[in-house]
Amino acid sequence: MKQALPKYILALLLMPGLAWAQRSGTSNTTTSPNQTNSKANSTSVKSGSNTAANSTLAERGTWAIGLTTTTNSGIFGGINLRKSWNKNTSRQPIIGLDIVNLKDYREFTSPFSYNGRSYIEGKINNLLIVRPEFGMQWMLFKKSSEGGAALKGILATGPSLGFKIPYYVDVSYLDPNTGRTIIKSIPYTESMTNTTGRSVIIGEGGYFAGSGDSKMVPGWHLKSGFDIELNTIKHNYLSLEVGFIVDVFQNPVEILNQTAPRSVYTTGYLTFFFGRTY
Repeated sequence: MKQALPKYILALLLMPGLAWAQRSGTSNTTTSPNQTNSKANSTSVKSGSNTAANSTLAERGTWAIGLTTTTNSGIFGGINLRKSWNKNTSRQPIIGLDIVNLKDYREFTSPFSYNGRSYIEGKINNLLIVRPEFGMQWMLFKKSSEGGAALKGILATGPSLGFKIPYYVDVSYLDPNTGRTIIKSIPYTESMTNTTGRSVIIGEGGYFAGSGDSKMVPGWHLKSGFDIELNTIKHNYLSLEVGFIVDVFQNPVEILNQTAPRSVYTTGYLTFFFGRTY
């Protein structure tokens, strides 16, 4: 009995050491359910943000066509074509083409009309402007994750190709040889000199009636504006752009009679763009 007692005492002394060794050998990788859920949520958030970023970068650019009205035109001022590249989210390079009709702000319709037809009093030339342009648009306010509109600032420049087209009117006059009434389209300048004899203006001719006698006046333009990109579905694109354009021509362009021709024309514009992203 006395010999067995030291063995029991030795076993009791060794038990705490064995237990400590077993605990230290066990890997401490056990996580609580809350920690597991938080890790899963963080993983899903990261994957969601990566997906959103990938979807944004997947849109390489935009093609759009626009209908515009300006302060120097009627309700319909012209058409616009535009292409942009989404190289980064803060700014995108753009190229465009504007084809617009520019009028003088002093134009007015003649009070004399014939069968409801009218013409512009004293108008000598129509001015058609073709503007190839290149520039940049900056993201000012991005769309929220729930949708909405985005605001961009635009600055573009390029040549202005002005086509000065003689303004034609339809006149009615009596042929002295046959005694019959003849209706003919002539430039307004000829009606002022009365080269056709006793004639009466009955209305304006077609816009491109004098295209064969048109002359090109080169120039340059600068455009600045704001573009409001509206919320759309899928790959559709809608935006509303408002801004200001300055055209500077190499030679003065005469639009109205008895008014000084000008080389610089300023225009405010409003354009509705629609197209697709790709």
